[in-house]
Amino acid sequence: MADVNVNFVHPTDGRVINATIDDSMTSNEVIAELVSHDFIKYSPQGYNLAIKGGSRLLNQQTLRDAGTAHGTTFRVIPATDAGYHLC
Repeated sequence: MADVNVNFVHPTDGRVINATIDDSMTSNEVIAELVSHDFIKYSPQGYNLAIKGGSRLLNQQTLRDAGTAHGTTFRVIPATDAGYHLC
């Protein structure tokens, strides 16, 4: 376990917060912390984390497994069911 200092970008207004968190936390745990600290509002659809300029984390993926380093910036993305269109 190691603490990393990272940034989170709000999904709608672009605000950025800085936080020191344990790199053994999963994406879902980080989202729950962001909700509990009123950075984002609870949403039944949930959210995803993506490394800015990189890939989206899986829900149970730890920050360590995603290669998180000090100074990493994460985008908080509202989860949607988009992508399936019937013609």
